[in-house]
Amino acid sequence: MSETPKTSAQVRESFIKFFESKNHTFVRSAPVVPQDDPTLMFTNAGMNQFKAIFLGDNARGLKRAVNSQKCIRVSGKHNDLDEVGRDTYHHTFFEMLGNWSFGDYYKEEAITWAWELLTEVWKLDKNRLFVTVFEDDDEAFEIWDRVSHLPKERIMRFNAKSNFWEMGDTGPCGPCTEIHYDRGDIATQKETFADPIKGVNGTNDRYIEIWNNVFMQYERISSGELIPLKAKNVDTGMGFERVCAILQGVRSNYDTDVFSPIIQKIAELSGVPYDQGSAGTPHRVIADHLRSVSFAIADGALPSNDGRGYVLRRILRRASRFARLLGQKEPFLCKLVQVLSDTMGDAFPEILARRDFVTEVIRSEEDRFIRTLDAGLDRFDKIAAELGSNKVVPGDKVFVLYDTYGFPPDLTRILAEEKGLTADEVGFEKCMEEQKARARGAQKQGINTMGTEGWTVFSDGSTRFVGYEFSSCGTKVLRYREDKGILSIVLESTPFYAEMGGEVGEKGVLVSDGLEISVFDTIKVNDTVIHRGKVVVGTVEEASMGGLFFATVNDDLRKDTRRNHSATHLLQAALREVLGTHVAQQGSHVAPEGLRFDFSHFSGMTAEQIAQVEDLVNVQVMATLPITTKVMKLEDAQATGAMALFGEKYENDVRVVSMGDFSKELCGGLHASNTGEIGMVKILAETSVSAGVRRIEAVTGRGALKLLRDSTAILSGLRDRLRCKDESLLERIDNSFENLKALEKTLASVKLELATLAASDILKEAVNVNGVSLYIKEMTVAEDKFKDLLDGVQAKLPKGSAVILGNKTHDSGSIAVIVEKSVQDKGLKAGELVKLLAEIAGGKGGGRPDRAQAGTREPAKISAALAAAIGFIQEKISK
Repeated sequence: MSETPKTSAQVRESFIKFFESKNHTFVRSAPVVPQDDPTLMFTNAGMNQFKAIFLGDNARGLKRAVNSQKCIRVSGKHNDLDEVGRDTYHHTFFEMLGNWSFGDYYKEEAITWAWELLTEVWKLDKNRLFVTVFEDDDEAFEIWDRVSHLPKERIMRFNAKSNFWEMGDTGPCGPCTEIHYDRGDIATQKETFADPIKGVNGTNDRYIEIWNNVFMQYERISSGELIPLKAKNVDTGMGFERVCAILQGVRSNYDTDVFSPIIQKIAELSGVPYDQGSAGTPHRVIADHLRSVSFAIADGALPSNDGRGYVLRRILRRASRFARLLGQKEPFLCKLVQVLSDTMGDAFPEILARRDFVTEVIRSEEDRFIRTLDAGLDRFDKIAAELGSNKVVPGDKVFVLYDTYGFPPDLTRILAEEKGLTADEVGFEKCMEEQKARARGAQKQGINTMGTEGWTVFSDGSTRFVGYEFSSCGTKVLRYREDKGILSIVLESTPFYAEMGGEVGEKGVLVSDGLEISVFDTIKVNDTVIHRGKVVVGTVEEASMGGLFFATVNDDLRKDTRRNHSATHLLQAALREVLGTHVAQQGSHVAPEGLRFDFSHFSGMTAEQIAQVEDLVNVQVMATLPITTKVMKLEDAQATGAMALFGEKYENDVRVVSMGDFSKELCGGLHASNTGEIGMVKILAETSVSAGVRRIEAVTGRGALKLLRDSTAILSGLRDRLRCKDESLLERIDNSFENLKALEKTLASVKLELATLAASDILKEAVNVNGVSLYIKEMTVAEDKFKDLLDGVQAKLPKGSAVILGNKTHDSGSIAVIVEKSVQDKGLKAGELVKLLAEIAGGKGGGRPDRAQAGTREPAKISAALAAAIGFIQEKISK
């Protein structure tokens, strides 16, 4: 491209084309919802999808790659959610432009091309560019000096904290070099650039990092030692929004054409003009959060109360709260999805394809939050009222408002100040840290595939999957590790299908001379297929693991899984025919014992619709349609109308599974050879998963046969017990229920009659307290009989009376108060009185004005509580 790119689309295209001209392969952005990395909540860097290649498992044979990766970051040093929108350059959602070398070129080419792109293609002012290198990386320093001709003081050395990249405590790592751009006054550059705060790598928005080149040349092991990697890799990441701001000559990322169409729409719909200062914070928050939420939903995530769904809900609710600051009391974000898809749909077509679904999910979630927000304001009022003379809202209450109602602490602080209160923000932070610690403890750790430590390695390489054609094969172990008796094994070739796309990993055995290993699961972590197993016969040693193995899948389980997987394809096609073409798969779980299929639809299915779908599917089953698989280019497959699963990561070559003319989908899973093998499909349930997503559970083949047998056995048992034919069963059961209800009603009447008789003994002697006939009595009866007795007392309670009963059992007790209406009118309420008595008895309780009850674990104190009752009543009624 001869001219300097200006629009964001031009910048993205220019970056990709530049590296394609350097023989890089363009790789599409992975979904922001990771498919095969249990340790990762969201895709947060361009390198995530290439983790396995850095380890040496390069099935695609990539040497050089380039892409623009969608990323979400909602934690970390510069990504506190409550700060996004307050500055000009931090975001929850952003694009990362990147180029990679996998054991191919290294520092010389990476640095030379970076400088060429920035200064020759994009024509950035060299006087505003600074470079940082790791303090010991003389090689990078020398290359920069030779290539850039920058003054040596502008090639700056920093320590490991700033310029040594590590994925974690262990794994691939290496020095990095960063390129920074000075957005300030050149006249003050010399006096500021080296300042630790105001300068390069400082905490300021003048010298801004735009590109990081990581040179992965080491592996750090648990001892802290650095071991040189066999192949040296390059991993770079450029902040797309930041470089767009520079090339478009604006100070803020939010002033670029990445954000401006969204912000303009926000101003138009709300009637509140955008302000580049603090008054524009709501516009910036909404624009940023809209992108995170929309792309996450488009890639398969949904708001929920745990995991990534909880994070998504927090982001959406924060945006919704800021919309309210713009005067919006109805769903607002959902109105912006259209402009987002128009802006970014060319680069990321999934947001165009799923626009309507994303809009409806956001609308539903906003509706729910608006109701929650109103409830939260009521909750705050109650919290404030309960403080009494205390003027500080406790930290745990601030946290409840944040966690349950979506109130950030600054909102609670403002609400508190309006009532002359303060909020305990230190206590809130303590609660937040405790929650984060719980989340870290609950997060899946997965298996570390990003290093050699702990693994016995025989050979590098990728696993070749032969399971489409075979259920067994001869193979060798590439590497293995053992953790607490559990083996993790990577094979040269395998018939075992690894858990992916909703289909569970397969089970089976690995057998060699003198060694048998039972494989109980097969998983995929960072594109590496791992067989999890336990030794059945023999001993695991390096010698025994280095021989030839025969890998065999459990074929019966495989056939069951194939049936269920093929049934999900038929279900999706049938649902689209019955409910409409808006139906799209949202997830699935395919196992030998049954299937679960989640799909987009905004209302529950009727019994008639479920029957229609079930009939339609079984018609295809009985038609024994051929199930064929064809490998095609992704674009060609989509052009034929093959359905793709949103959020799935597809290679350039994809498998297209067709079932006659009824269904055609992109799918890498295992299937029956024709629909007749499915046997039959029986839907068990249709339920709600979340806003806009329904779930069908079903069984096929052997599972359907078992269901039929079990149901037949139940029917047979009912026939025997009720002594009738099938057609009379429902009528006989209805009659039985009616008879039972009549008996229960009679029993309740008898109980009340007996209780009323017993109540007569209690209501014999009253004490007159300020004109109230008060009956007080202690007893020892079973709790169920005590309740019946209270019913009887209340039914026979004379006008102008109140009753206080104490019931003691072995290790607990209860106090009950019943107050007649005319006495309530004098000011005596049962609920208030029982609370006072419960405090004396060491218990808790409450209830209505006419009847209330309290419990205690200290029955010995009941007598004292009853003795104090007269004084309480005298004081209350005298008032």
